[in-house]
Amino acid sequence: MLALYPLAGLLDPLLVSAVPGWAPWNVRAGIGLALVMLWGAHRLPLVMLAAVAGLALRAGLVPASHPLAASMAIPTLAEPLVFALPALLLARRLRQDGEGFVLEDVDGVMRLAGLTMAGALGQSLLLLALAWVLPAWPLAGWTLTGWDGRAMTADPLTVALQHWVGDVAGVTVVATLALMALRLAHPLHPARLLRAQILGQVAGICLSVAVIFPRVVGSRFYPVFIPLVWVAAGSGLPGAVLALAGLEAALSLGIAVCDIQPYQALKLQILMLSLAMTGLLLGAVISERERVRAAAAKGEARLKTLIELAPDGIVILDADGRVEEVNRLVADLTGRAPDTLRGRPLADLLRREGGEEWLVAADGHPLPVESSLAMVEETGGVMGVLTIRDISARKRAAAALGQHRAAAEQASRSHLTEELAAALAHELNQPLSAIVSYTGACRRILESESQSKALELMGKAAAQAERAGAIIRHLREFYRTGQVDTAPVPAGDLVAGVARLLADEVANAGARLDVVVGDGLILSIDRVQVEQVLINLVRNALDALADGATTDRRILIDMRAAEDGAAPPTRADIRVADTGPGIAEEVAGRLFAPFTTTRPTGMGLGLSISRGIVEAHGGRLRAGTGTLGGAAFSFSLPLVLPAEEAPTQEAPNAAA
Repeated sequence: MLALYPLAGLLDPLLVSAVPGWAPWNVRAGIGLALVMLWGAHRLPLVMLAAVAGLALRAGLVPASHPLAASMAIPTLAEPLVFALPALLLARRLRQDGEGFVLEDVDGVMRLAGLTMAGALGQSLLLLALAWVLPAWPLAGWTLTGWDGRAMTADPLTVALQHWVGDVAGVTVVATLALMALRLAHPLHPARLLRAQILGQVAGICLSVAVIFPRVVGSRFYPVFIPLVWVAAGSGLPGAVLALAGLEAALSLGIAVCDIQPYQALKLQILMLSLAMTGLLLGAVISERERVRAAAAKGEARLKTLIELAPDGIVILDADGRVEEVNRLVADLTGRAPDTLRGRPLADLLRREGGEEWLVAADGHPLPVESSLAMVEETGGVMGVLTIRDISARKRAAAALGQHRAAAEQASRSHLTEELAAALAHELNQPLSAIVSYTGACRRILESESQSKALELMGKAAAQAERAGAIIRHLREFYRTGQVDTAPVPAGDLVAGVARLLADEVANAGARLDVVVGDGLILSIDRVQVEQVLINLVRNALDALADGATTDRRILIDMRAAEDGAAPPTRADIRVADTGPGIAEEVAGRLFAPFTTTRPTGMGLGLSISRGIVEAHGGRLRAGTGTLGGAAFSFSLPLVLPAEEAPTQEAPNAAA
């Protein structure tokens, strides 16, 4: 484009006729403005050099001695500087894309026209200033000889006006043409140029220009607008710019070739300006309308694609609640074609009852769904957007999960029932055996008429029966809730009760039960359950002593405040040790697992039940070797009252 700048100056002597010293259509200034816009201010010197090159090329056509040479040289060199400011302002205000500046809207065309008029006005004022400062300047009222040899009188005001009109008409069209060069590739495609419509438009332009010359009359100007409007309406701004370039080039050539008077030349220049403003604005309006239409069509297509690809069903409703459009998913869910759903009320498609929603399929089968409705305001009313989500898979999964949970609960209840039955069988074995023993002894004594001893044994049998009932109640509650019903229990009373319950068994085994209880300990426990733990541990110790060969058969229950650093203590440590052979190696790793036992008649549930009770009280049952040489089991229980507030209690510290 830079090479075109000096070449454009060669058109001046070819086109100048009745307009002294200046072409009626300034091509060079339009190219210069476009160059400054595209390149920026830092390359303005290159444009100045191109202007100098243009003067050098033109020197071959215009002798240096001719007065017009000087009149054309000064404005030509000043021209890039005058139009540089409008070019830089335009470059800042117009947006750009990959093909350059965007002029295809009314705002851009108005900015270009306004700043071009301001720059052309500066150029015209420069001419008037030169005519006023330099009276000897060729355009300051001298009578000149034109390019065709005719005598002409140059009036500075007329010349300045003609320059302004020629600059505005030429710069607006040529600058727009240069800035839109990349966008004109499609309109200028050879296949497109050979279309009948394009050929008709070209013929219309040539015919309308031919009507004007050689007799320039204002009434002949109007047909020129017809092909211009035709082109602009069909092709927008790109077509309008091409049509304007052809029209103005033809009019300028007619001014140079025909015998045109100065006032007629001015009329033609004004016609060019009118054509330029009309064509550019009309083309911009058409291009903007087409761009908006294309954007709307693209947005509509994109929206339709998004709706079609949405993971949920979408139904568009009108103000009356009738279906306007559905996406593919709704059609697939219902088994109906979209055309069959349009215009139908929503109730034919979606049903609600009892908080449940379902789609009505073509075969009448209900499909469970979730829906949400949003009302959107649009021109002339409202539109409803209904979103539908298929939840049939979720319903099936929930049903399957419910069945699985029910089965798991049933299995858990069955397992719990089995554990409870086993625990009851284990824990009730001793009380029931004791009841049988006591009642049998009572019968024998009654037969020997020793009623006092019988009454004692009957009392013991009743106590064991009551204990069996308490065991049943507490175990049932423990297995049902997994919780313990705690109450304050003096530690001495707890251990004394266990010693009394086991006194006969300890005596029959030839063993001794030693008890050591710290002063003032009050436990927060379920007494029956903890008693059962201690009874299980002592009975295991009795079984171990019976199997051993030692003659020192001792069992120790040691209960004292835990040394955990708390003041006052919060837990009590309990240890049950014996002098037996200890824990067998074959069961040491699975000692607390259910049904683990070394006794032929044992069930292997005592330690498992005891561990559960201890853990329910926040402790942990551990096994090891004690100070007596045999097995030792230890655990901790929570305390309720500080030692100084504990009630008075008696703890047996003697052998049972």
